[in-house]
Amino acid sequence: MTRPTTALLTVVLLCASGGLSSCDDEYSYVTAVEYRPDIHDVVDCDFEPTEQGWERYTCLPVFSDRDPEAAAWESSGIGDFDIIQREIFGAPFYQMWYSGRGPTSGSEEIGYAVSMDATTWRRHPYNPVLRVGERDSDFDKDGASVGCMAFDGRLGRYHLWYTGTNSVASGTTFGHATSVDGLVWLKDLQNPLDPFAEVTDPRSISRVWGCDALYEDGVFHLWVGGITRPGETTNLQELLEQTHYNIGYMSTVDGVNFEVRNDPVLLHSEHRGPQFDAEGVHKPSVFTFGDGVDQDRYWMLYAGYEDVIATDDPGSNLIFIGQDGQELGLASSNSPDADWQRVSSEPVALDTASTRTLDSPRALFINGRVHVFFTDTFEDPDSGEEFSGIGLGIAPFPREETE
Repeated sequence: MTRPTTALLTVVLLCASGGLSSCDDEYSYVTAVEYRPDIHDVVDCDFEPTEQGWERYTCLPVFSDRDPEAAAWESSGIGDFDIIQREIFGAPFYQMWYSGRGPTSGSEEIGYAVSMDATTWRRHPYNPVLRVGERDSDFDKDGASVGCMAFDGRLGRYHLWYTGTNSVASGTTFGHATSVDGLVWLKDLQNPLDPFAEVTDPRSISRVWGCDALYEDGVFHLWVGGITRPGETTNLQELLEQTHYNIGYMSTVDGVNFEVRNDPVLLHSEHRGPQFDAEGVHKPSVFTFGDGVDQDRYWMLYAGYEDVIATDDPGSNLIFIGQDGQELGLASSNSPDADWQRVSSEPVALDTASTRTLDSPRALFINGRVHVFFTDTFEDPDSGEEFSGIGLGIAPFPREETE
């Protein structure tokens, strides 16, 4: 497997400077060639058992705007993110790109951080590594937020798909950038991208606002979350009431030209009872798992929304969409682009406080367990103020299917 040399240099420099506590003797990336430590043995805090065999890390969040290293540009909140797990001399190494909100404008930009244990993160000193556009016409003039990441091992190139916001011209749209080191990014000249522009199927996604990507045999598979609306409406209120999130599929070999499946691969549950994902399924995270005998199966963590709330802004002629009742779901399929089925009608049991604010899952399969990172709302123990950050839960895999 091709490894970027910049990632190796980053780890060596961080360990030499004492920047990562997990670079010490008990979790050395050199000794880890001989054995793989269990995550319970290398992190600072315990994991709290929840339902369905899941365990939630007790020292949460693992990353937030309250961290001592957090800078001003991210001091108003941590948003969507993605994590790539690689190996350095046989030891796991984690790279994270994350969205941070500034204190004055509230716009988002993208930063970079690394970790050796997925719980202790070191921000890069040059953050943010991807900034908003400088021209009034740029699609990301007012904000840039992480969609999903992938690494092309053949060409040694990182791909970032992200959402850009121009509050005057276009609202929030989809874009693409590439990098050889994960730090210096080249935005694509074709931005913004509209993969579903030519699709006339009324069930199709109209705008891509979240994604996950897997690179397999020269092809990037992308699962995309976005809004869907009814084909014909009589008035604006009907349009707003019938705006939902669904998950679609597309593929690409270059990052910008897509083969698109017309209809979604996973639909919201359409109020068939009090489902947690009644009005939205969004922000997918996909990994593969197999037993070494049968073909690997695809597994998808996703954010489920009980309510999707769309409102119009007559001043800007834009529609703003929010959600309420956010929990995580799990689905699986033998194929990347079809036959996705929910594993259970119940959400993944990671919300021990029942706050229903989980969102933006990122799933990695490590050492026989699925590790799920997610955004959540946390409470400052001193001030009682709420703030956003990233949590972590784990469970043995495969999960037992219940329906």
